[in-house]
Amino acid sequence: MSLEAVVYTSRVSKRIDPQDLQALVSDAEAFNRAADVSGVLLFDGGRFLQYLEGPGEGVAQAYGRVRQASLHTGIAEIAKGVTGKRLFRHWPLKKFDVDSIVLGSIARADWSGFVQGNRRPGAVDHLLDVVNGRFNHA
Repeated sequence: MSLEAVVYTSRVSKRIDPQDLQALVSDAEAFNRAADVSGVLLFDGGRFLQYLEGPGEGVAQAYGRVRQASLHTGIAEIAKGVTGKRLFRHWPLKKFDVDSIVLGSIARADWSGFVQGNRRPGAVDHLLDVVNGRFNHA
């Protein structure tokens, strides 16, 4: 079974309160668990960056739900394709609140080579640093 991943950014389409955001995350987490998809969602208060990974069919279904969601707009796909291994196997979806500088730096980082490559691009390292609490943008 090949693993696929997709990374995208989007903008909140309207003001979202914390309860609605948590409901969205909980719903996506339940769907992803059933589809064997894992990943992380970064949120800076106005923009999202999400990394999804798993079997191709599961990722396609989860990403299809993302594209249909009304709470965000302007979806910009950063990278998509077959990947060598999971980065977040234990998280069907984990949300991280980040500042706009952090989200922007990850979105603009070099994602080339993240799919089926022998090297891990800087963007993945930035994402892992945020998840592991080691990101310093100063």
